[in-house]
Amino acid sequence: MKVANPEVTLDEEGQGFPDEARDTAMIGWNLVATVHGDDGNQYWFNTGAMSMAQGWGNIDFWQMCVRSGKGQVVQPSGSMHKVTDFPQGIATDHHVRPRGALIVTRSSGHVTIEMETIRIVCKPDGTWHYTVEDKKSGISGEWVHTGNGFPGWYGKETPQTYTPHVISYGYIWPGTVEGTLTVQGREVAIRGAGQRERYISVDACPAEVGAWHDWLWFHFDELSGNLDEMKISKHKDMSLYLNDEKLYFPAGDFQINHHDWAYSPAIGAFVPTRYQVTAETEAGVLEFTASAVGSYTPSTVGESPDSPTTLLDWERIDGTFTYSDGRIRRLTNGLGGTLIRQWKPYPETLIGGAQFKPLSVPRI
Repeated sequence: MKVANPEVTLDEEGQGFPDEARDTAMIGWNLVATVHGDDGNQYWFNTGAMSMAQGWGNIDFWQMCVRSGKGQVVQPSGSMHKVTDFPQGIATDHHVRPRGALIVTRSSGHVTIEMETIRIVCKPDGTWHYTVEDKKSGISGEWVHTGNGFPGWYGKETPQTYTPHVISYGYIWPGTVEGTLTVQGREVAIRGAGQRERYISVDACPAEVGAWHDWLWFHFDELSGNLDEMKISKHKDMSLYLNDEKLYFPAGDFQINHHDWAYSPAIGAFVPTRYQVTAETEAGVLEFTASAVGSYTPSTVGESPDSPTTLLDWERIDGTFTYSDGRIRRLTNGLGGTLIRQWKPYPETLIGGAQFKPLSVPRI
């Protein structure tokens, strides 16, 4: 989305519910990251703190999940479909409290978001400083997310209206992640990349964001950005920032091609496990490929929603950028991932081996 000024202000970092908020409004400060530890392992994690209006129960909550170890896509005996075999992450409980538990404090130099043992300090230099601790799960850490260039806005002066009941302000901002992460007593120093989201929803309806929604982020040494495509409303938004040239492109055109679809037992639906992406801007064309090695589905154990939301963890991204003058630049240290929303085409049936019997659970 093109905006008059892509810079982020502290007022926007601390924005609460908008005046036009409806019963199903929500606000959030979220992060998804992929990092390398000094123990030689790669880690994927996501965390966030959110406040939800009356239609969601007037609650505040925070949660975090950490994944390590690479999964794979397998072809089970007796099945005509491939299946994802992704390792389970270590997650905190959903810390749910009545509205008011999440506190936003503003000052001239920073904005602080706190709830129980998660603390996020937003500073005007484009950094978010995290402190997280959950003794029960053994997850804790301190790290800094530094936004690269400018974020991709999906609502600033005016909200983005995807559908009549999916309306929001906010941004998604790829950048670097550096600090420490502790999982079940093992502390590691981490470095990598992640995408943070400042989310301000006027109205949020899970049923209307289905059909297909891809929300990709990518970060290389040379450039970073994000792609946002919702099939049902035909929205396509993107942003790209070139580091050396200090050029920001808030719009362009892109194609996301999905390959190697596999059944995900976590959501009872098929997901693409290999991506091929092309994004075009005035400066040139970005092309990259990535494959999923893990996933995270933010739902309660035992649920199999008809419109699931899933994070796909990518191990790495391989890509090139071809400038408009013909120069080709091979990109380095590519990290990223995607969030997908979908309507399940087979909500009650899986064709395959008996070990993949459909779950019998309530629908949401």
